[in-house]
Parts: sequence; C-alpha cells; structure tokens
Amino acid sequence: MYQKIYQQIKEDIQNGKYKPGEQIPTEKELMELFEVSRLTAKNAMNLMAEEGWINRVSGKGSFVSELAAQPPAPAEARSSRLIGLILAGFSDSYGTELLRTIISELNQKGYHCILKISNESQELETEYLDELIAIGVEGIIILPVQAEFHNPALLKVTLSNFPVVLMDRKLAGLSVPYVGSNNKEVAGRITSQLLTSGHHKICVISHNNVNNSSINDRIDGIKEAYMSNQVLLDTQLWLLDLETSYWNLTDVQGLETDYQKIYQKIAEKPEITCFFALDYLSGQILWNALERAGRKIPEDYSLLGFDGPPDNFLSPSYSRIIQNQKEIAVNAADLLIQLISSKQFDSKEMIISTHYLDNQTVRSLAE
Repeated sequence: MYQKIYQQIKEDIQNGKYKPGEQIPTEKELMELFEVSRLTAKNAMNLMAEEGWINRVSGKGSFVSELAAQPPAPAEARSSRLIGLILAGFSDSYGTELLRTIISELNQKGYHCILKISNESQELETEYLDELIAIGVEGIIILPVQAEFHNPALLKVTLSNFPVVLMDRKLAGLSVPYVGSNNKEVAGRITSQLLTSGHHKICVISHNNVNNSSINDRIDGIKEAYMSNQVLLDTQLWLLDLETSYWNLTDVQGLETDYQKIYQKIAEKPEITCFFALDYLSGQILWNALERAGRKIPEDYSLLGFDGPPDNFLSPSYSRIIQNQKEIAVNAADLLIQLISSKQFDSKEMIISTHYLDNQTVRSLAE
C-alpha cells in the first residue's frame, strides 16, 4: 500500500503541487488520508527520502528537496550514472527490502537509481522502458509484470543486448540475466516434508495467476514432490483463483467473494488437512476466512506459505518460506554493473536460497 502513497506524493511533486522547500503531509496526515498504518506511512516517507525527493527534518516534518523537481542532467554533466529500476509492484510483505537494498547498493557504487512502478500494467511497463532509455540510463533492473504474453517492448530491449537484469520473475523461453529464489526446489522440499508427516490432502491456494514464473515454479515443485513420493495428487483440492490483490484491497465485495470460495472449498472437500499458500496475501485472506469460520490453526488445519516479513512483526504469523530479498537485490545490482562494464550479455541465472520461518502452524499427522 505504501507504494501508492509514494507514487502519489512523487507525482504531486513532479506536477508542482508541492514545490522545492515546501512541506508535504505528515505521517499522521498520510495515515488519515490513505487509511493506512503508521508503519506504512513511514515506509513511504523513508523511500521518498532515500530517493532524494524529500528531506526529513526531525521535529519539523518532511520537505521537498531542492533537486527533486529538476530533470535529469545530460549524461556528460552527471557525476552520478543512471540505472533504471522498474517494479511491477511492492508491498510490506515482499519488495520493501528488495527496493531499499538495490537503491543503497547502486548509490554506493556511484549510480543513481530512477524508480518506476508499473502496477502490473504492460502499458506502463512499456512507457517506462521507453522513458528510461530515452533519459540515458546505462542499464535496467526489472521485476516484470505478470501477463498472458511477454511484453514486446521488454523482448525488444533484451534482444538488443541492452543491459537488463530480470528479478524475481523470469521470461519463459528466453535467455535473459536473472536473479531470483529457489522457488521450485524449496516448494518441492517442503511438500515432501508435509507428505511424510501425513498431509496428503493439501489445498494449494493462490491469487488468480497469469504467467507468474515464481508461482508457476512453486506449483511445479509441489507436483514433482507428489510424484517422487508416489502419492496421488488431487488438484481438485486446490484453489488458485482468488481475486483480491494488493491493487484492489479496498474492494470489500471482491474480498467477500474470496472468503466464500474458501468456505465452499472446505465444505466440498472435508478431507483437506493442510493449506499451502503460494503468496502472502492469499495466506492472509485464508487465515482470516478460517478464523471467521471458527476453525483453528493448527488444530483443525495446518497452514504454511510463502513470503511476508522476515520476522513475526505483522499478523498473521503462520509458518512461511522467506525469500532473501537483500541477497536478490545485491546480486541483481552487481550483475547489472558487470553487464554494463563487460558488454558481454550472457544469460547468467543466479538462484538465491530461502529460509523457513517455523511458527508452529503445521501439525504432524504421522503416527
């Protein structure tokens, strides 16, 4: 949600609503305006400050930077070289640490990062690719949008040997430098542990996925685990079409529809013993739905999933596979700088290990 705050304040500065030296809304005002928590408002302001849009003055507030409204200088006049960063989106559960680390890593190495948020829109992604290249960035790190087909503009850029590194999501069938997590391996390993502990009737749950390579890798890992353990897989237990996303969290009717889908699934499939959420938001929705239905975790159902904060700061705190966002970010930045320096555009792929945060929400059924 704080990406929405960030984007809005940034646009207000660019459009002249807030001029250099003027104060922007306080964290408390942002909390009321966007109906968010103090943590979300603070994260948005921290990001604005890190990118140089605002200066934060202790005890006084946040003020627009004198440099914020200025267009980028020509390449020959810049002391800091430019790198483009396009994210399909980010949230408190995944993306915050990724973004902070990339900006910090590039700044330390003499690069200025220009951030664009595509909001899962190929149209915006195309616009930002064209804009960044026109500005004169030396390379681009991108977490691409999920869509039925690859973005032709992104394909064109990658095939032209322009330095590009994909992050978190791959482009199936294309050899493009990529940094991401061991999604398939860890999903398979954890599923094997579930099967060994007696959980054969697992409901895999996720939002409506359109060509998201990370989610697809997790699904492939789960399927292979069933096969290698010689356990019959029943995908009729699965629920992969939740409609709620970080872009429509205020859609109360859509959220209620997702709750009803979950209630219908557990009514039709009473044999389910465990839920495996492939993304953090789906896990949150599931947790709330089960709580509303009076079901207890792990007494009635075991629950685990992917992503979320690397600790138990946010609720609900169920067992999760946590991606190492810092390592992904550092390696993506380093790989892009290597491509820029060497001019050799091989299809290097870097896979970063995850770790399991055990919150005791998976109960063994094995005797």
